[in-house]
Amino acid sequence: MRANKTQHLLQENDVKFWGNDIWPGNSPDLNVAECIGSIITDEVETKMPSETEYNRYHEDGL
Repeated sequence: MRANKTQHLLQENDVKFWGNDIWPGNSPDLNVAECIGSIITDEVETKMPSETEYNRYHEDGL
């Protein structure tokens, strides 16, 4: 119960934290670095421009 109250308090004060939807609590993979690394990789890949033939070798793309 105390954890739920803490999470609600944080949400009400707009404090950002990773919930169970991002950090699977029952995951068999307990390696924190791999989990965070995959999240960072996914975010970086969504922000990278697409590599088409034009912009891959174009001066502006470099």
